[in-house]
Amino acid sequence: MTAHTTMTLRRLLLMLVLVCSSRALAQSANEVLDASRAAIAEVSGFEAQFRMGGEGGSMFADTMPSMSGKLFFGTHDDLGRVIHAIGESKDKQTEPSKPLDMLLANDRWLWVDRAGQTINEIPRSGNTRGAPSSLTFVLIDSMISTDPFAKDANNAQSITLGAQEEVNGVLCDQVVIKRAEAAAKSRNSAESYTDVIWWIATQDKLPRRVHRITDAGLVKITLNFEISNLRIIEPTQEQLDIARPESFRFVSRMPKPKDMDQPEQPAQEEPINTEPSGRIDTPSEPEQTTPSAPGAPAFAFSTSDGASVNNATQQGRVTLLYFWGSWCAPCTQTSPLVNDLAGEINDPSLDVFALGMREGNPNQAAREFSNSYANARVSVNPEGIGAAFKIRVFPTIVVLDRDGVIAFQRSISRSLSIEQLVEEARKAVNDALGDA
Repeated sequence: MTAHTTMTLRRLLLMLVLVCSSRALAQSANEVLDASRAAIAEVSGFEAQFRMGGEGGSMFADTMPSMSGKLFFGTHDDLGRVIHAIGESKDKQTEPSKPLDMLLANDRWLWVDRAGQTINEIPRSGNTRGAPSSLTFVLIDSMISTDPFAKDANNAQSITLGAQEEVNGVLCDQVVIKRAEAAAKSRNSAESYTDVIWWIATQDKLPRRVHRITDAGLVKITLNFEISNLRIIEPTQEQLDIARPESFRFVSRMPKPKDMDQPEQPAQEEPINTEPSGRIDTPSEPEQTTPSAPGAPAFAFSTSDGASVNNATQQGRVTLLYFWGSWCAPCTQTSPLVNDLAGEINDPSLDVFALGMREGNPNQAAREFSNSYANARVSVNPEGIGAAFKIRVFPTIVVLDRDGVIAFQRSISRSLSIEQLVEEARKAVNDALGDA
């Protein structure tokens, strides 16, 4: 065998090894995730230090929330698998740190507001209005589930194994999940990230770090969560619960159980819309109430967090009703402005309700809106209210004053932009609040 032939065979063998290795790496990425799933399912509890933050360049750096402290993971006697986090947090980097004491369960969030002296409880599927911004960015809360990778792995364009790397002194396998294009472009902005990177310990197979990346080309935002000093223990029930000072008021927005003895009320039919869902009717002139506007028509609806709202509950309060639809293109620009309005005014006597109309999947619409816009309480497909207020154009905003009188009702039009609509609604709200 000549030297040339020997060299050629060696090159072919090397190429074969490289091909086989790349296949093994691609396969072993899923094996790492499977091993981690098994490890998480077997762990009954642990304690660890944690840190959460984000990076988004100079444009978004100041808006990123952050948290740090200690967490306990285990099984609560009443709430099941929970994560209890204590430490400090910032809703924005420009704000001062605040004490953090919160608990995440499968069906609810609880947190202590020391400034307001309240203990707060909300459903995880409901509205997060008033909750710390950092609460909704706790990425490691997926460990409450036995499969924290399912959402991303099931919508993956690729799952690959990166280089091994130490995280706080623990050697980890790095698993990179590139989400499928359709998943990455979700209408829910909280779910519209493009890539996820997990660092999973090579020894105990438990996650130590996760990055959620939104790469939009010119703008790249990364949310990260990592734990250190992890110690397998059986936390006490006290360690798995928030502080509950007797002097603090307990405020719960969890749905109330239905009274089984109470007969169901027949549903009221709302006129069926025969227009295509994508059509947006824009009148040539905007409609607006006059100073002698009448009282609001009779209305009643329930929010996704279980609250009942009607004319009587809103007496003495200022109410903003925002009519929107997930199918409505202008609403995608209006919703964040309405959310900002509610957050910036932040008056305890103001209620902002986002009323989703004509939704084919009400639960999904409510969930996606709540996750993206936390300052407005949501109701989807409320019966009769669209017809009562004669809503024909989306988006429409209605403001009711403390006496239940329509102080403002307008829709977008050729002569009224989205920004103008929201600013005029803001003025109407401030005027109504100032009449107290």
